[in-house]
Amino acid sequence: MLKELMRDRITVRRKNGEMYPDVHASVQRNRVYTDRIDIPIEPGDEIIRKTPAGVEEVYVVDDPGFHKGMGGIPDTYQMTVRPAKKATRSSAAVIYNISGHNARFNINSVDASTNIVQQDPSELFHALREAIQTELLSTPEYQQLLESVQELENAIGKGDFAHKYASFMALAADHITVLGPFIPALTQLLGLG
Repeated sequence: MLKELMRDRITVRRKNGEMYPDVHASVQRNRVYTDRIDIPIEPGDEIIRKTPAGVEEVYVVDDPGFHKGMGGIPDTYQMTVRPAKKATRSSAAVIYNISGHNARFNINSVDASTNIVQQDPSELFHALREAIQTELLSTPEYQQLLESVQELENAIGKGDFAHKYASFMALAADHITVLGPFIPALTQLLGLG
């Protein structure tokens, strides 16, 4: 008698990708009933029903609703379901212009990458001096920072670069918001010393 009420044929697609096709069921507005209790149905699994017109309806299981049968009524799933969200197509074109050093493009992801940009040391030191002159002019360390930058530039490829780098970093520590962007490029130069 219960089988007669289950006129729909569904496919159960589990979250792990397992498929159970051709399952007898009764699909209602927000409920799906089946006596196939051998299928391990969990919240998040999908129920797929194909209409006579060939359209696939996809529902997401919110609650499997296992019910123990009694008095001749078999065990059943009385699932609470909701329609799966359909992917919508946008007719508008989206154009992304990406350029420059360290350009990034992430959609629904976290950027954990590291870019290494090869920059001519003279450009690096020019930009570093410019940042100090425009942002740190009124600080007590202004002149020391400029001198330390000159010493660093003169020490590229020499044995005392690491020592000059450490001295510069000690001065730069209080001005990391301005000088922080230059630190990775300066660190790369340690390998040349």
